[in-house]
Amino acid sequence: MKKHIRYFAIVLILAMVGLSACGGAAAGTPTPTATPVDISAIFTEAAQTIFFQLTQQAPTITPTPLFTNTPTLPPATPVTPSATVQQCEASTFVTDVTIPDNTQMAVNQHFTKTWRVMNTGTCTWITTFYLGFAYGEQMGGQTKIALPSAVATGQTVDLSVSLTVPNKTGKLTGVWSLFDAGGNTIGKPLTVVVNVGVPSATATPGLTATNTITPTETPTP
Repeated sequence: MKKHIRYFAIVLILAMVGLSACGGAAAGTPTPTATPVDISAIFTEAAQTIFFQLTQQAPTITPTPLFTNTPTLPPATPVTPSATVQQCEASTFVTDVTIPDNTQMAVNQHFTKTWRVMNTGTCTWITTFYLGFAYGEQMGGQTKIALPSAVATGQTVDLSVSLTVPNKTGKLTGVWSLFDAGGNTIGKPLTVVVNVGVPSATATPGLTATNTITPTETPTP
């Protein structure tokens, strides 16, 4: 491209020198009248020609991205469920052997409440474990009652306490628990719930007699 521009510039210079030489000829020699040459127009046309050649021959540059920002997600990690850890000391309530909750009782009535529980832990219950009063209505029961014997895993034991209904009416609730030798509770609380007082009478609906009319036939004469 530079060679073409240089060549075109040399041609323009030579043309200008030739025109200047023709203008400096002797005054006595008759010279035909020459058409005036517009030097500015020549330069303008040359510049336009050079600009046209540059725009035609200039290469088209397409920008190329330096990098592609494509996020890479880490592989999913499978979650393995953890095994259930069984406790050393655990119990499960089985049933109320005597006096189920909401039993109707009278004031000063003596009774024995017995719960049946199962050892669902991994450790044997020893005789230093005990049934103890937790809160509520104690009803004259003992504060601690030791286990009668050791209870191995999977075995059941009946826990009993002697109680007396206090001089109160309404619903009375006492809460007891199984404790280990260190005084830690084992399993869920054990409850004794009694209703004291005269129960409300429940009316029994009677039968209502209904008169039924049976039509009779009238003999035709």
